[in-house]
Amino acid sequence: MSVYLWRVVAVKDTAKLAKGMSVEIVIRNASRKPNQKEVLEAFNQRFGAGTAPNGTSLTNFQIEKV
Repeated sequence: MSVYLWRVVAVKDTAKLAKGMSVEIVIRNASRKPNQKEVLEAFNQRFGAGTAPNGTSLTNFQIEKV
C-alpha cells in the first residue's frame, strides 16, 4: 500500500481563502495529485464551511508532494 502526502497552499486571496492558508492531504494507493473536490473539502474541513466555495480553481493553489 502506497501513501502520498501533499501540501496545498493558497496562492491568491479568493472568497474566504487568504494567501498562505494551507492543508495537507493524504492520497492512498495512488501517486496522483489531489483533485479539486479533495482540495476544497480539505480547506472547508480545516477552516470551516464556505472557506473554499465550489468552483474554486486549482490554479489558486500550489500543490507539492511532501
